[in-house]
Amino acid sequence: MRGFPPVKTYPVIERYGFVWVWPGDAAQADPAKLPDLAWAEDPAWAFGGGMFHVKCDYRLMIDNLMDLTHEKYVHATSIGQQELDEVPAHTSAEGDVVITRRDMTGVKAPPFWQAAMRGNGLDAEATVDRWQRCRFVPPSSVFIDVGVALAGQGGFDAPAAVKTSGIVIDLITPETETSIWYFWGLARNFRPEDKALTASIREAQGKVFMEDLEMLESQQRNLLARPERKLLSLNTDLGGVQARRIVERLVEQERAPAASAA
Repeated sequence: MRGFPPVKTYPVIERYGFVWVWPGDAAQADPAKLPDLAWAEDPAWAFGGGMFHVKCDYRLMIDNLMDLTHEKYVHATSIGQQELDEVPAHTSAEGDVVITRRDMTGVKAPPFWQAAMRGNGLDAEATVDRWQRCRFVPPSSVFIDVGVALAGQGGFDAPAAVKTSGIVIDLITPETETSIWYFWGLARNFRPEDKALTASIREAQGKVFMEDLEMLESQQRNLLARPERKLLSLNTDLGGVQARRIVERLVEQERAPAASAA
């Protein structure tokens, strides 16, 4: 009889509508370390999203999501606006979680958010306060609290009746050194029963992310064509820089026991 070749297995858990795989030391697999996506189990929230295959290093995607200044240029017709250049972002860390936030007060909502405001029964032409709070959770997840509220009503903390907000979900699975599977979507807690609104937001968000993909794959091609060049880091890149440092440290920690055993 011929024996079957050994097949390596990995701990897997299905939660929040996603399948989570632990490719490292199986003894360290701990479901408690999964990000807390409480909205996924709350009927007061709705979620719509999709998946893209992207030909880029997963760290480029994290860089992109942790610095939303690029929206002014890459997403000029959807979520971009002038104030993204004018209002500085602030970056901090809570353990291994990196947080970059930007608050824009007294602005006009960009087209994507105007459409979302109309879908939520608010005046799309009203002056608003807008916020972005990006949270990198290692090894490769980014969650972004986003939204607008009628100006002067408290911004992020405004009452639900005067704001339109959600959480951008970004789950990144590296495939190779230069390719990823990118799971994306938006969780929202307004009009969760409206499936047509979910579909409309999903379509609009998908178009936004398609613009990112073109940019990211161009970045990767340039890096491969010019390996001697290093990435340039600006003040606005601090969130991505800190995220990369955390990933590098965690990778070294995981490699250390293997090196000791050898």
